[in-house]
Amino acid sequence: MEQQQQLPADIETEIKKLPVGFRFRPPERDLILNYLINKILNRSLPSNAIKDIHFYDFDPDQLPISEFSVYCKENQAYFFTQVVQGGRRTTKSGHWKASDFEEEPVLFKDGKTVGFKKKFVFYSGDQKTYWTMREYRVNPDLIPSNAPNEMIDSYVICKIKYKDTSEKRKRKFIAKKRMAMLK
Repeated sequence: MEQQQQLPADIETEIKKLPVGFRFRPPERDLILNYLINKILNRSLPSNAIKDIHFYDFDPDQLPISEFSVYCKENQAYFFTQVVQGGRRTTKSGHWKASDFEEEPVLFKDGKTVGFKKKFVFYSGDQKTYWTMREYRVNPDLIPSNAPNEMIDSYVICKIKYKDTSEKRKRKFIAKKRMAMLK
């Protein structure tokens, strides 16, 4: 029988070190400028809200998303991961499929490209699931020339989200029904 990959034990305890009332909702440019670049250059991070994990070794439902619900939007979490070129987006029960063929630039206020993002959807076999992920990578032009190239090319931030659209539709239907009853 195949052994299941275990999550790092320190994930739960480290997340709880964030200040009370802290909400982690950074703009995309801040994810890249304040977190990803600092991670690549081995500098300290503004907070420990983004955890290091071998993201693509796990199915989305194995990730500790609920641990982030105190600090992030519900059913959403952020992870640093080093990607391996090739079959990097395949897990034991499915695969991440790009929903956009091209990366979109992440821009700073002045219009300068600070990084790139790409959207993925998780498929279990051929079945599309409610898991989505945005993969953020830095614009290599922003990294000093003395930084190791392998870190620049392979380190990303993954923002994962579980979005059950059927539940949203159900809530909208109930809300419309209530509004109609009030008229």
